[in-house]
Amino acid sequence: MFNQSELLTEFFIYPLIFCSIIALAIIIERFYSLRKSKIFPQDFLYDVERFIKNGEIDKAKGLCIGAKTPLAKIYLTIIENHKNSIDTIKLEMEESGKRAYLDLEKNLEGLSAITTISPLLGLLGTVAGMIRALSAVSYQNGIANPHMLALGISEALYSTALGLIIAIVSYLFYKYFSSRAYNFGALMEDTASSVLSYVKQDNAI
Repeated sequence: MFNQSELLTEFFIYPLIFCSIIALAIIIERFYSLRKSKIFPQDFLYDVERFIKNGEIDKAKGLCIGAKTPLAKIYLTIIENHKNSIDTIKLEMEESGKRAYLDLEKNLEGLSAITTISPLLGLLGTVAGMIRALSAVSYQNGIANPHMLALGISEALYSTALGLIIAIVSYLFYKYFSSRAYNFGALMEDTASSVLSYVKQDNAI
């Protein structure tokens, strides 16, 4: 009796499964990318500071160009503007810091979108399934079967439950990664400021 209802509900399950796969991919990618060892690689930090202190500008610049950490963008800005005034360097640092921070927040908008879309898809699947279920029950000689009606509604509610689960999990990880990105952003600013002091201290470069 509820074949049409079940098929319609399943139709909305597929986009939800797709959303869950995308959310999982983003979560895994962010866990990998937002590691302290990846954002602040100790060997890179040590070598750049050593080159700057020794006045080896070309080596420091080359190291920053080849590095994959977002922090390298800020370092490179400082090095390329080392002959400018301290105020000019700070302005350039601010712009570079904004671009570096975008790397920390990469894909988080996608996770936020899944948080919003998933419960809506689930609700839409439930509404469509309940309409089909109610239509199928009332069509049987005008007599409603409570058991079949309850069965049809329960089937329709599966999509809402799945949508809410995906949204809740996605939201929790979104907040976690947003907080982690913010903390790393503040730490990058402090680290870059220390490098700036090396650049300007006693005309190191």
